[in-house]
Formats: sequence, C-alpha cells, structure tokens
Amino acid sequence: MVYFLKIRCVYNCDNDVVDNQVVNFQFVDGSTASFTMVAFSENICVRKTTIFGTKGELVGDGNRNITVFDFLTQTSKRYSPDSFPQTSMQNHGGGDYYLMADFICAVASNDQSFLKSTPEETLESHLAVFRAEESRITNQVINTSW
Repeated sequence: MVYFLKIRCVYNCDNDVVDNQVVNFQFVDGSTASFTMVAFSENICVRKTTIFGTKGELVGDGNRNITVFDFLTQTSKRYSPDSFPQTSMQNHGGGDYYLMADFICAVASNDQSFLKSTPEETLESHLAVFRAEESRITNQVINTSW
C-alpha cells in the first residue's frame, strides 16, 4: 500500500490550531489554577508543570523529574523514576504508554482499579477543555455549574 502526504505550510493555510493559550480557573471553594500552553519554546514538546500551594511548590521538569520545595523548611526534594519502559510510545512523557497499559490491564482483569481516573472525572476534564476553547473563541468568561 502506498500513502501520499499532502504537505502544506502551517503558516499559509487554514490551520487554526492554538499555539499559545492561558486559561484561568476559579473553583467553587475559591481556589484558583492557571494553565499556560506555549507551542514554541526552547524545549519543543517538553511539558513542564509547576504547582504552587500554600505549603510549597511542585515542579515537573518535563524530563520525568519532580522537585518538591517545602516553604516551611526551605528544603527541596527531587523525585525521579527508577526506570521507564523502552517503547516507541514516549509521547506525553511516557503517559501514552501507561494510559494504554493501565487500560489493557483493567479490561483484561475486569478490574477498574487499574484506571487512574473514573469516567466521570475524565468527562469533567474534557468538558473543562471544551469550555476553555469556547472562551477562547467567544472571548468571554465561561461559568460552569460543576
């Protein structure tokens, strides 16, 4: 079977994929979160995560290392996984591999405890993303009831 690719310039076509976005959340309990996505950076396709809390911060460097800084003790501790699977499914920091592996284990054993989120939690996270896109397109604040 032969496949042909149609190559188009991403800057000179109808591509409307978001290349940067900031989403701010305020939850029912008053807590807040912000999400910033930038497609073009020094480390392309490296997802970095920083979570600030009242007692410390957690930083995922995008290279499978997590550092926790404790505001009270002013100390840091770094966590690194011992090993990662040698697989072609390295997208999303290896998350694709583990998502599929856990799903296969859950189905094969008929045991939902292998899944890291419930269907309801998964739906809620997807609805949040759809609301963020609605906000981007309409340039309005979107309120939700959940």
